[in-house]
Amino acid sequence: MTDYLTLKDAGAQFSLSERTLRKYIRAGDLAAYRLVRNGRILLRRSEVERWLESRREVIERDGDARAMLEALLA
Repeated sequence: MTDYLTLKDAGAQFSLSERTLRKYIRAGDLAAYRLVRNGRILLRRSEVERWLESRREVIERDGDARAMLEALLA
């Protein structure tokens, strides 16, 4: 298993669109590395996992979001 993922591979593995990943990279919320020779953007797998975990915790702590989700699913 490689330590780095392309945007396409990261999107497929973590069920995110490339557009979403680019949005968070531009906002400075997700670290990315651009290869000089071909301009390809790479993400470190461990950093994406850590970022996703931090996002999940924020959502889970928000009682209003949980109540809204439960209401939608009811």
